[in-house]
Amino acid sequence: MPATTGSARRVAVLRCIVAALVVTVLLAGLVVLVFWLVVRPKPIEYSVARAAVRRFHVTAPPGGGGGATLNASFYLTLAADNPNRRVSMRYKSVAVYVHYGAGEVAPQLAVADVPDFHQPSRNETRLEVRAVARSAPVPDWTARELEHDRSDGEVGVEVRVTAIVHFLVGGVKSRHYNMRAICSPVVIGLSPSSAKSFRGVPCDVAIS
Repeated sequence: MPATTGSARRVAVLRCIVAALVVTVLLAGLVVLVFWLVVRPKPIEYSVARAAVRRFHVTAPPGGGGGATLNASFYLTLAADNPNRRVSMRYKSVAVYVHYGAGEVAPQLAVADVPDFHQPSRNETRLEVRAVARSAPVPDWTARELEHDRSDGEVGVEVRVTAIVHFLVGGVKSRHYNMRAICSPVVIGLSPSSAKSFRGVPCDVAIS
């Protein structure tokens, strides 16, 4: 009889634990639903508002065989738009990459880190970025294409932005999310006056 009573108690305790877990999950789902209904968050938007490149120079050894390098300074103005009325955001670990061509295998030309920042609600924040390539190694085919671009007077690149983002509502901070923005194609003129005629490029933004 005592053994049966002990077993019944363990079953009762297990049922209580399961019930508590179910209630916790339901409450978490309810919080998310209420948050969405009250806040109705809108997607954030990124774009490359301005772009210029200076000191663009490709060095390729005679006859190929590897060893090609790029020196260049990419000056980018990124516009980050937060259209939400009640949601502000805190960014950290922000990095901007410049790649030649599109896709995951596109060679990286330059990278820049951006200081952490807070973005209020209904705000457009502009980030002034200088991504520098200092004797950056590039494949021989990329060096040939870059030389061709230099002759044409413009170079097409893909700009990628990565960051860790927290959303803040009424002093409550969300968990961290990973943000990734891809802006392509960003066609940059190589002449000093070309920055005035640059047309903004919208970015595809994903948050996970």
